Amino acid sequence: MIKKNKPMEHYKRMQCWVIVKRMIEGRDGWALKESLDLKFLKGLEKNKSKVQKAIGLKDIESKLKSYSTPDEFAKDMRFVFSQGLLYHPRHIVHRIATKFSETFENKWKSLNEEWTIEERKVKRIHKRKREQAVYDNERKCLSFQQKRSQLCATY
Repeated sequence: MIKKNKPMEHYKRMQCWVIVKRMIEGRDGWALKESLDLKFLKGLEKNKSKVQKAIGLKDIESKLKSYSTPDEFAKDMRFVFSQGLLYHPRHIVHRIATKFSETFENKWKSLNEEWTIEERKVKRIHKRKREQAVYDNERKCLSFQQKRSQLCATY
């Protein structure tokens, strides 16, 4: 039996989509939009064990619904940037990959902080609701006991 992962939360997926879409449609998006042809890179023969199937930003965009965690998305994004960084440092694709990587890491850091704060708020709200439910339940029990004792006293 194959265990299917729970999909990523909608609001997180939408924020990831915005990141990818801005990179694809940006001025330099052409460089990493499609998967790079790695067979033309020099020195790649040494690193063949590290090279996986090449992917581009468009591939990540189409795969967004299949990610179960934001970290899977980030891993694929970093993989695309690492492919661009295999080009010679003076090559335009290398420079664009460097710029995109820096932009992504800055945005990713702020998103993770935002998500952590949001999760803490949600946990705090749920904790308050649980505490309120316990308090309400205790009040009902006390109220019931008081009524019971009053009834017993009258008989």
